[in-house]
Amino acid sequence: MLSILFEHAIDLDWQRENPAKGIAKIKTGEGHKPWPASAIEAYRTEADGLALLIFELALGTGQRASDLTRMKWEHIEDGGIWVTQGKTKVRLWIPFTKQLTGVLDGVDSSESRFILTGESGHQLNYDQLQKQVIRVRKAAGLMDYSLHGLRYSAAGELAEAGCTDHQIAAITGHKSLSMVQKYSKGANQKRLAKEAQNLREQKWGKT
Repeated sequence: MLSILFEHAIDLDWQRENPAKGIAKIKTGEGHKPWPASAIEAYRTEADGLALLIFELALGTGQRASDLTRMKWEHIEDGGIWVTQGKTKVRLWIPFTKQLTGVLDGVDSSESRFILTGESGHQLNYDQLQKQVIRVRKAAGLMDYSLHGLRYSAAGELAEAGCTDHQIAAITGHKSLSMVQKYSKGANQKRLAKEAQNLREQKWGKT
């Protein structure tokens, strides 16, 4: 439990090291899980404004919520955004998805340097992001899916599209390919199963 708390503190930039790292963790299930396509569509249908912007920024870039809070308009370049991850210190340039570009185009960038801001133009913190997303999740009946789960979803969409582990890591910023594989395992299985059944149909479908 301490290890989990320290990892959360690192995500919030309150702590640099995890002194409990390496100690066997409590087994409490699979934790965060990717959002299925139906949940993503349900959220988009229910959300608008800031809640939708947070969602599309999380899904489109595949970054942690704490990194979303630090994104500034000046970081945008060539249809993407520069991100220095708070946890890993990895610097990435991430191209925007069409969905994210469409939402960003409707946001007034003159009110603040930061992309995610409150009504007065102040930078939002981690808890404020969570509250915005939870409000929509409750309204849409999506409490089984977390904001961090969108990071899994981003990796899953890339994997299902046929991206290699290295290509996925170029978006998510993971240094360990084993972590990438953890995020993309289900999507890779789904993609390979589709390919297998397509080959099966080509061979036996007409007999």
